[in-house]
Amino acid sequence: MFIRCSPVYPRPVSSPDSSRPAPVLDRVLHPDDTPPDAGAPRPHVTTRALAWLGGAALVVVLALLLRGPSEGLYVALTARTGDLPWTGLVAEGGVLVLVALCGVVLLRSRHGGHVAVATTLTAGVGAVLAYGASELVKSVVRQPRGCWELVEVAHCPPAGDWSFPSNHTAIAFALATAVVVAGAPAVRLLGGRTPRHAVVARPIDVVLWVVLPVALAVVVGAARVAQGAHFPHDVVAGAAVGVGVVVATTLVLAGPGTTAVHAACRVDGVRRLLVARPF
Repeated sequence: MFIRCSPVYPRPVSSPDSSRPAPVLDRVLHPDDTPPDAGAPRPHVTTRALAWLGGAALVVVLALLLRGPSEGLYVALTARTGDLPWTGLVAEGGVLVLVALCGVVLLRSRHGGHVAVATTLTAGVGAVLAYGASELVKSVVRQPRGCWELVEVAHCPPAGDWSFPSNHTAIAFALATAVVVAGAPAVRLLGGRTPRHAVVARPIDVVLWVVLPVALAVVVGAARVAQGAHFPHDVVAGAAVGVGVVVATTLVLAGPGTTAVHAACRVDGVRRLLVARPF
């Protein structure tokens, strides 16, 4: 005797009810619904942040010790490039393009959930802190510019605007690092749990959010040397400050920032401002 069982039919699909919590399966398939603890700091985040800051400080000290060879290279380069009319425009334009890229990343992060928004905002805070750190080092070291003493160039900053480190380079590398950390899916979220959708980067993502910002930052630093406004070691120190401070800030603040963004999004007006759709 055979007992024939009735087939199991799938349950009808009903319209979603926003008053009820989403089922577990929906949360798995939609990683944008970030739980409050998804941005919690990983173990030893503080140690990693201090390591980045310590590495940046070491590069700054080594760059300052290499001032002699750097001055010789500076004189040799500016003898050929100091009168070029476009170097200043390249430096300023590169920074502006990096600012625009940061704006694009911020808009994109609104579609990526609370973790993406928090990572972008904390990286931006790191860029501001990097500029402040560069200004602090500049006021302490008080190194004269080469165009005051060694060579004459078309556009030399006025007396009192010290040379070491390069502020343009610091802010350029800080912005580039912010774009990489917040914009590239394979490297974002240094201080929080990486979501399932952010583990594989397409080639176009690598070009737009890694190669392009880094190349722009390098061009800004090179333009400042070619212009005669900075020594090469000024640029190296500025790059170290920009990268180190942004990475350290993101490591420390990405976790708490995610929790803060998640809490802020409970307010309807704030949620509409921070994210592109409700979470």
